[in-house]
Amino acid sequence: MFTQKKKAYYSKILGFKTIEDFEMFSKRYLKYLENQTLTKNRIMSGFFILVEIQKEAHKNKSLINFDNVKNQHIKKYANEILDLRKNGTGSLSIANFLFENHRVKISRGTIEKFYKQNGL
Repeated sequence: MFTQKKKAYYSKILGFKTIEDFEMFSKRYLKYLENQTLTKNRIMSGFFILVEIQKEAHKNKSLINFDNVKNQHIKKYANEILDLRKNGTGSLSIANFLFENHRVKISRGTIEKFYKQNGL
């Protein structure tokens, strides 16, 4: 329906954090308007759908700061890394844990940078 660039632009305008949230909104709104005559009330109902999806996105969004994190493994195992750090585990131990349990190599410095960025 839209290009990725347009989806990113529209999701930014509507206040969504991800493109997936915009896609969910557009699909729900399209389904809602399908086979109905357009009235002011039907169009305005779309804003309630929008607000509902934004609330869901904020609830599901954890408070993890992913700014300047390009490593996909850090993003995937972020909760695990932060939990280990909260329990007092050092960055080298976390790197070894991730390699042993998930076969993922992440440098000690990258892990330190990530949990310092998140206030731990």
